[in-house]
Amino acid sequence: MKFSLSLPLLKDLSAPDPFRETFDLAVLAEECGFDTVTIGHHHFMPGNMADPLTFLAAVAARTSTLRVGTGIFQLPVHNPVRVAEQVATIDQLSGGRISLGVGLGWWPLEYQVHGSDFRQRGARMEEALRILKLVWTEEETSYDGRFWSFPELTVHPRPVQDPHPPLWVAGVADAAVDRAARLGDAWLCGPVQSLGKALSCLEVYRASCAAAGTTPDWVLRRYAWVGADRRQVMDEVLPEYVGGLMEHWRESVEDDEEKALFARIDAGEDVPAEEIAADRLLFGAPDDVIAQVQRYRDLTGCEHVHAAFGAGLPGASAKASLGGFDDIAEMIRLYGREVIPAFPTT
Repeated sequence: MKFSLSLPLLKDLSAPDPFRETFDLAVLAEECGFDTVTIGHHHFMPGNMADPLTFLAAVAARTSTLRVGTGIFQLPVHNPVRVAEQVATIDQLSGGRISLGVGLGWWPLEYQVHGSDFRQRGARMEEALRILKLVWTEEETSYDGRFWSFPELTVHPRPVQDPHPPLWVAGVADAAVDRAARLGDAWLCGPVQSLGKALSCLEVYRASCAAAGTTPDWVLRRYAWVGADRRQVMDEVLPEYVGGLMEHWRESVEDDEEKALFARIDAGEDVPAEEIAADRLLFGAPDDVIAQVQRYRDLTGCEHVHAAFGAGLPGASAKASLGGFDDIAEMIRLYGREVIPAFPTT
């Protein structure tokens, strides 16, 4: 199996290297056997990264084998030719170690400010994905589309990876999952959705891949908290963490199962944090997490699990994750020492 993780945005703007802790976590992830680290993308939110591609270039410069990626980059908001240039630059700088994870986002303001249209986000994503593949794989090529047109040109620099940097496409609506099958190299599932929703999406994805003649590769994303002391995680961390996650999920909830969960809570029901986490998070002691990963693998066939340690809290706060550097570093070490070796690469 492959294991990857989401980098938290830890910063000290008074320091000469303000993001040193985040960079140190990336180096630690490489040492502990993780395949990829990703960072998210939102504008106008202090707890999120507005320019993840520039940030990933710095991560790539500090590592040697670790892959870097976005999880996710809001591709329909931006000019796809410019994105192609940026990603190809990082591909060259890293020796071919970048994947571009893309999604639609949920906040119309981000579209409005950048001259895009939230109502057209699906069609814009389709066109942008086609343009990325076109300019990465062909030289002296032109395009005349609904949203973007350009005369014959060659994008420089050229990407290192053949045929191009992998495109990971996120989404849980049927149209988004179908788009991932047709135009992506992998589907990004989660991290908010329950196991039941993931399974229903997976049915759509595999059917769409079969229809399109593509390979059904995918990545299961889960929010996570792992600790040596199971009881401490369950009693002290999980209720606070799930509470913060629920606050953030309200901002973007779109699935009927999640809407039903919020309806129960809003009706006054005391839904235990462990019940909410059971099909949505990786949590507990290493043995718990190993069992959870194995369950996901048995039920879905997943061979790439992405953990976001303490991530997923509201981005309006300056720090959109739970736990500091020491907490997250210890989780990376524990995961690398006990969870990853339980699933050897064949």
